[in-house]
Amino acid sequence: MVDPSQSIDGGFNLFTDLIGIQVRNMEAVRQAQQKMLEGMGVLAKRQTEIIEGTLRRSVSEPLDVTSTDIRAVVSHQIESLKTTILENQANSNILSEMAARSSAEVANILQSRVMAALDEFKAALEHAIPEKISVAGSVAPAAVTAQPTSRS
Repeated sequence: MVDPSQSIDGGFNLFTDLIGIQVRNMEAVRQAQQKMLEGMGVLAKRQTEIIEGTLRRSVSEPLDVTSTDIRAVVSHQIESLKTTILENQANSNILSEMAARSSAEVANILQSRVMAALDEFKAALEHAIPEKISVAGSVAPAAVTAQPTSRS
């Protein structure tokens, strides 16, 4: 039979352990939020740099409208458009990689904490619940396995 004082102490210790686990969980969430905000800040800064560069290039390349060679004007515009498309794709790839890296760091923080919390919870339960609990001096029965029968 289980000593009631042991049950109360075990329950209180379990409760204290669970509160400690939750405090560490909240700290991990805070760290993840901080990392997410840092990542968003870096991403926004990079987007601003990209926009500034694009605007600078578009303003710094004056179009020679006095040219009489329409083919030269159109050719220049086409080349400018192609360059812009390639730059935009490269910038998009960079931004995607930055966002993925930031998201992975956040996920890693949370996953590590979940794994640690599960281990802590398991240890707290093992500490709070005695190894063998018997009900009225009996041992819990072994698991019963049901085997399907074939019907012909």
